[in-house]
Amino acid sequence: MKNKFIARQAILDRNMDTYGYELLHRDSLDNIFKDLPPEKATSQVIYQNHVLGDISDICLGKIAFINFDKITILQDVALLFDKKDIVIELLESIDITAEVIFKVSELYKKGYQVALDDYDFSDRWNALFPFISIIKVDVEDISISQIESLKARLSSIVREIKIVTERVETLDQFQALKSIGVDYFQGYFFHKPEIKSGYSVSPLKLNLLQLFLEVYKPNLEFDAIAQIVSRDIVLVSGTLKLVNSAAESNKVEITSIKQAITYLGSDKVKQYVAIISMSTLSSDEPNELFLESIVRAKTMEYISNKGKFKQVKEVAFMTGVLSNLGSILNVPLDNLLEGLPVSSEVKLALNNQQGILFELLMLAKFYEKPEHEHAKDILVKYNIEESFHFDCYKKALKWCMTYVA
Repeated sequence: MKNKFIARQAILDRNMDTYGYELLHRDSLDNIFKDLPPEKATSQVIYQNHVLGDISDICLGKIAFINFDKITILQDVALLFDKKDIVIELLESIDITAEVIFKVSELYKKGYQVALDDYDFSDRWNALFPFISIIKVDVEDISISQIESLKARLSSIVREIKIVTERVETLDQFQALKSIGVDYFQGYFFHKPEIKSGYSVSPLKLNLLQLFLEVYKPNLEFDAIAQIVSRDIVLVSGTLKLVNSAAESNKVEITSIKQAITYLGSDKVKQYVAIISMSTLSSDEPNELFLESIVRAKTMEYISNKGKFKQVKEVAFMTGVLSNLGSILNVPLDNLLEGLPVSSEVKLALNNQQGILFELLMLAKFYEKPEHEHAKDILVKYNIEESFHFDCYKKALKWCMTYVA
């Protein structure tokens, strides 16, 4: 069976919380830029959902935005999905016939959300407005004044229609669009921190970083970890909850933090501490940064079980977690890492974008933004199958659903 691939991009709300993900089909790592007929691309996403069962995991429980063209609309393909799970994106190239209008009206009556993709203000869309829940506009093609006029037009419609702005790349764009009432935002603006001169990190966050790095020392010292956890009530509470979760039906009576840490065991301690610390560190930033970091980390760990990547297995998860730290703390990552006791191997990957660890990170980042055209070269270089690469990503998402989402 030919391997199938799905890329995703987050859609955030006005609070920069993740609302959903747009899913895009990729036939392989070779043709990430190659155009597919729309009906084939959508059918492959359907295949992923109903045969491979990936969509619920890939979206981490959030709603999926899926592209539909005329053929897939007329064939009632959308009815294969639960209405709570998807937004039906009508491609800008769709031919708006009487049949299409009827099918969209039926979907609306059944409770499905329908979106117009790349709305261009053409009158040809007017017949669909009674059945539309979301309009997507590309900020590279549509000005803010045009979006304001669209907002004014939509305000005269009794039924609420939301606006998603695509290709939002800077925080300034996000703030400007938010100020005029845009509802959702798609792009990479949340990755770019507002770096200020004379940056500083709070004592609590330094404590969390210290805890995170402590558990990734070659020899795990439970006494040292227990001492760090004991300094903060959030960490104490989180650790005890994790013990209860790990124990499941066998409730354990905990009498000390060290006992809790010991009960979890070294492997779980490392990953649970990463979750606790990164979740708290990123509490002031978009949750997507936290989720992305954890998925990267777990993907890197899974890939590092094979071939030459085994040589960086011990630092694979940690590197993935740290890769978004600059954006999370709003400080330059290279300056931050200089003051932290991380290995030169990790610094080479994150600061200099060099080395086998950096190549492993590139593979983990591929499905976030599949413009990393060197992914295929890296897989060939290390004799890693594309199917294994994708399976590692899927397993990471499933793990994230269990422990994080």
